[in-house]
Amino acid sequence: MSKLSVAILMTNYNTWQLTERCVQHCYLHDQGNFNTLVVYDDCSKTEFSGTFPDTTRLYKGATNLGLTKALNVAFSKIDEDIIILFDSDAYPTTSFCDEVREIFENDPSIGLIAFHTIGKSGKPTESYTTEPNVWGLLLGQALYAKTEKWLADRSGRISVFTCAMAMRNSAFREVAGFDENFDWLDLDHDFSMKINRSNWKIAIAPNARVFHEGGGTPQLTRNRVLRFYKTRWYLLRKFRRIPMKTLVKALIVLRLYSEYLVLLVLGPILIRDKMVRSDKLQGRRELINYCIANY
Repeated sequence: MSKLSVAILMTNYNTWQLTERCVQHCYLHDQGNFNTLVVYDDCSKTEFSGTFPDTTRLYKGATNLGLTKALNVAFSKIDEDIIILFDSDAYPTTSFCDEVREIFENDPSIGLIAFHTIGKSGKPTESYTTEPNVWGLLLGQALYAKTEKWLADRSGRISVFTCAMAMRNSAFREVAGFDENFDWLDLDHDFSMKINRSNWKIAIAPNARVFHEGGGTPQLTRNRVLRFYKTRWYLLRKFRRIPMKTLVKALIVLRLYSEYLVLLVLGPILIRDKMVRSDKLQGRRELINYCIANY
């Protein structure tokens, strides 16, 4: 039986130095073990001033599509059996291609693989998690983070982050790729949940290690929180994971309104920075209005 072919993919948008670092590390650790390496540039505003190895395939988009659409376009250009995807700010610190290929070859039912990731300290960072549930919306992100060990999904299914994942090309196409209703938040949850509900399985590569510090895309707190409430509700509704929808909506709005009143009355005492306080108040108003109108 012939070996499965392997492609490595990363998308770039104004992160040329990080992308170049990732490419260099892929060749450093695994040159000769993959068939092609693809960089898809989502119409960056800055030009690339560095160099890639001659065998790197660089595609430049004519217009900026955003991460999800850019990923789907990039995947359409790859014919290899296995596609290993890295965020531009991630890079492998060990060899990984042979291990990934062996996992896929040994079990034809596996469609998606997660890597172990590490940060600057050398300690593990999050590269996969349990599937999201409605508690994150009911309690809010901060309170849910403190109670997650009791309230997290108990199905045993995991959700793999796009910072470092490998997938079978046929599985990607079978579940219709990434849902373009997402921008960059929750697109990985959606993809993983589609895999979990198909005939494909998810595995974890035990030995390969990938650097990824994480931290998210910089933006105002209120914009980040509003984006979370928009995408998470859409995600959970899509997979029918919102029981008693009317009651859940009422409880979410009630909590947000309670938080708004606390900020309004006690904000000057609890939060000294006027800009931060104003951002939080405006954010709660926008969230309440959005949830009432759209949930």
